This record gives sequence, structure tokens and C-alpha cells, in this order.
Amino acid sequence: MNIFGAFTFGSLIKTFLPGLVWLLAILMLEIDVARMLNVEPPLWTFVKTKDQAALVLAIPASILIGLISNIVVFMGINDWLVRIPVRRRNRDLCALYDALAQRIRERCWASLKDAAPGLKGAFDSNIDPEVVALHTIGVEKLAYLREQYWYHLEFQLNLLLSLAAMAVALVLLIVMSAASAELRAALILTCIAVATLIMAALLKAARKNYCRHVAKMASMMAAVLCPADSETLPH
Repeated sequence: MNIFGAFTFGSLIKTFLPGLVWLLAILMLEIDVARMLNVEPPLWTFVKTKDQAALVLAIPASILIGLISNIVVFMGINDWLVRIPVRRRNRDLCALYDALAQRIRERCWASLKDAAPGLKGAFDSNIDPEVVALHTIGVEKLAYLREQYWYHLEFQLNLLLSLAAMAVALVLLIVMSAASAELRAALILTCIAVATLIMAALLKAARKNYCRHVAKMASMMAAVLCPADSETLPH
């Protein structure tokens, strides 16, 4: 088994780029805090004095931070910002997906002749119909369907979070700058407005990608449930 199979170029980019933005935001926040405490920022000092080493270390650091961001996204942010709103606005599509998913489970459960009837509830709650369909459609096709929209959704949500952190760091940097109060206010409003527009666009794209992902998965399960041509053609 190739343990590095999941680390494709696309899967790394969707975590690396947001992780790089997170890393820059962390450096800026460190500078902000160091200014408030009137101390030397250690990370920024390391970057300035050992720039080549910092550049090399920035790549694995960005990937690691991106993976942590991805964990945070799937701990609840994805449900709050994407899944629940999409299901609320596309009730018919999601009801169709749920019905097809349940039919996949019922077909699978029917083949488990020796299973205890009391386990039916646990089976329906925990068995993933997309995984059940793997033996019919194959791993490569399912991976292709997921990559079409799901990877884009993860990238957009991770980038959204990193841009929010970057906006906070920029606002703090502006607040502590030596510019006039009027200029600081204008810069802060501009920063917030630009960040809000970009984040709103990313959120809209993420919701659209999730909706398309649900439609593709529903299509896949419908194809699995449909009888083969030999079963439907007249004899």
C-alpha cells in the first residue's frame, strides 16, 4: 500500500497555500504583540537573520498549519458555514440524496443475512453509502468525483480562515502604526471591507461547490441503484 497516495499535488496545495497565509498572519501577530510588550519578536528575528533556513522551514510549516486549519474546519466550521446553510436552501436535492443513501444502505443490509436485527439502527447511522458504493464504481472514480468540488471547498474554507487571521493582524498593525488617526481609520475600513468581500466570495464559492458535490454523489448513487442495461432491455 502506498502510504503517500493521499499526498497528491492538489491535496497539498489546498492546505499549503492557506497554511502559508496563516504563517504570515502569525508572524504579523507576533510583531504586533512584541510591539505592545516592547520586546524583540523571536520568529521575525530568526527570519531576518537566517532567511534561507526560514524559507526552507516555511514549506513544511505551512503544510502543517494548513492541516491543522483543515482539522478546525471539519470540527464544526464546515457544518456551520456550509453544510447546514446548503441543506436549508436546497431541501429537495438533500432529500433526494438522503433517500438514495438510505436505499444504498437498505440494499447492503439486505445482503447481510446473518446480521442481528438490533444492529439496524447503528448500521443506518454509521455506514457511509458512498463507501458502500466503492465496489461498484471503483476508488478512482469516487476520488475523481470528490476532487471535482470537495477539494475546492476545503481550500476555500481554509483560505477564508487564514484571510480572517491576516485581516486581524493587519488591523492591529495599523492601530499601532504612527500614522494619523484619520489615515488609520481609513486603512482599517479599507482592510475590513476588502477582507469581507474576499471572504464572502470564498464562502459563496464553497457553498456552491458543496451543493454540486451533493448532486454528483446523488448521481453516483442513482447510477449504482439503477439496473444494468441487460436487466432493462426487452428480451
